[in-house]
Amino acid sequence: MGSERFIRFVIFASYGNDSCALIQWAHEWQLEGVAVVYSDTGWATKEWRQRVEEKEAWAQSLGFWTYRTESIGFPNLAREKKGFPTQRYQWCSFRLKIEPGMRWLDEHDPHKSAVCLVGARRDEAKSPEDSRAKFPEYLVRSDNHGGRLMLAPFVCWDATARDELLHRAGIEPLPHRSRECRCINSNKSDMRLWTEDDIAEMRALEAEIGKPIFRPARHMGAKGIDEVVRWANSPRGKYGAEVEEDLFGCSTGWCEA
Repeated sequence: MGSERFIRFVIFASYGNDSCALIQWAHEWQLEGVAVVYSDTGWATKEWRQRVEEKEAWAQSLGFWTYRTESIGFPNLAREKKGFPTQRYQWCSFRLKIEPGMRWLDEHDPHKSAVCLVGARRDEAKSPEDSRAKFPEYLVRSDNHGGRLMLAPFVCWDATARDELLHRAGIEPLPHRSRECRCINSNKSDMRLWTEDDIAEMRALEAEIGKPIFRPARHMGAKGIDEVVRWANSPRGKYGAEVEEDLFGCSTGWCEA
């Protein structure tokens, strides 16, 4: 399908705030030959899958082409590894995003002439040591993009400037991060927005693999997804096996944009 198209720009999008703003930015700059590529991890929340379909239709309405990369998917990767990634051994990102992205680029841009656009912003860094704090405005040869030119037009932007683009696109900024993967690095705010369907999928995968997705040592001893979600909904420092919580009746918010 992509062989007859001359792709000049590539946006790897999660369809969260930054990538949607980047799509609008490309539209306002009247870029042509734009491919918007979603990395399908096979582990998005149910709600996020619906958002991807909606935002793909929006990108197409702007004249852009939309694609999805194919990966082994998080459940099959866990089966292959007979376990789950950890903060120390995060092999999931390479297998689910980077490697499929490289394959997509090789197939659709074999001559490496396309420019890769990313929505990274330095103000997202949590500390001066965070790699995002010194994210480059461009790289002539980006290793993560197969040696192609990479541009990051938002590196010096704050969330307010980004949100102006979203408002011009008619998109309400999300009060949380993208949810294309129920990541092992999910924080309490992430977990509080998981639905019963999301949790049921994780419960079934834990039962099949025979191990918990989230390390108990990092979650006050909570073992298994049901206990981890209960930990996430407990007051700070108050989690305990004897505490009964209404996991889905509370009104929760996200602490990160």
